[in-house]
Amino acid sequence: MISSKLDRDRAQITYLDKADDRKDLKQRWLNTLPSTEPVWIFAYGSLMWDPRFEFDIAEPAKIFGYHRRFCVYSHIYRGTPENPGLVFGLDRGGSCKGRAFRISPPAARKALSAVWDREMIYGVYLARDVYAKINNARVLCRTFVVNPNHEQYAAQMSSLQIAKIIIGANGEAGPNKAYLINTLNQIQTMGFSEPALCRIQRAVQRLLDGK
Repeated sequence: MISSKLDRDRAQITYLDKADDRKDLKQRWLNTLPSTEPVWIFAYGSLMWDPRFEFDIAEPAKIFGYHRRFCVYSHIYRGTPENPGLVFGLDRGGSCKGRAFRISPPAARKALSAVWDREMIYGVYLARDVYAKINNARVLCRTFVVNPNHEQYAAQMSSLQIAKIIIGANGEAGPNKAYLINTLNQIQTMGFSEPALCRIQRAVQRLLDGK
């Protein structure tokens, strides 16, 4: 998983950004999966606590060059087109602590197909290969980063602005505030801290308390 073969795969799959046909795009991404080696996927939002796919092990992980942020307006899972919620994306810069799942070769195609269908419903994410630090090893992972040119990309906002959106949004997957709480709980369960998310949670609670 950290072999020279994977080192040669460092380049991002840039063609994924340009394809017009979604089905073709997905198949081309799945065709890049190794047939005899396990695949790792880096999760940073709901995938951490609700993966919905078969995996061998899950480990705390950290990537560099991207950070977790409420930067995607959600029109389906945590909001509606009329009243969008906010969900996480990996935006450029900094680092991100999350959860990495190792998937065996026989299960990889099915698992990543399901992840693609779940994450690419908006078209606001881009598939990327990133290196994660896992147990002091450098491991190649699949993940999805935000496309800042997409209409659902959310610019920087204050904790209070984010909280005001979160408390009023609900989607097919439930209340937006539950998404925040579940993600924060998972981060803390893994022994990580994320002050920015704690500030948002406190702002949400103050609004709910009418303060």
